Amino acid sequence: MQVPPPLPPKPAGDKPVWAWVSLLVLQCIQALTLLPWLPMAGLAVMAFDAPGSTKMWQPWAMVLGMWSYPLWLVAAGALSWFLFLRRHPVAAVVVALLFTIPMPALLLVLMLS
Repeated sequence: MQVPPPLPPKPAGDKPVWAWVSLLVLQCIQALTLLPWLPMAGLAVMAFDAPGSTKMWQPWAMVLGMWSYPLWLVAAGALSWFLFLRRHPVAAVVVALLFTIPMPALLLVLMLS
């Protein structure tokens, strides 16, 4: 049984435009979600209002989780652009979607209720 020869490398300019546009749109939506995040991050410190709450782990976890939101967006953006440049456009858009959809969905649910 003979092994087929490897496929030739793709030319540099063949990245799909739909993925590039999708990544730009998704990252613009991510940037817009930082607008409601900013006041909520400031209000998160109210978790420490109760006496003795600074000694509990739950308020610390909530505040650190809230404050780490922009770092997750930056990490997801870097990973999705890395995947896009490595010619994995579908994976890049999926990663960007996973970090984009939850916050607007939560905001929509809060506005409708």
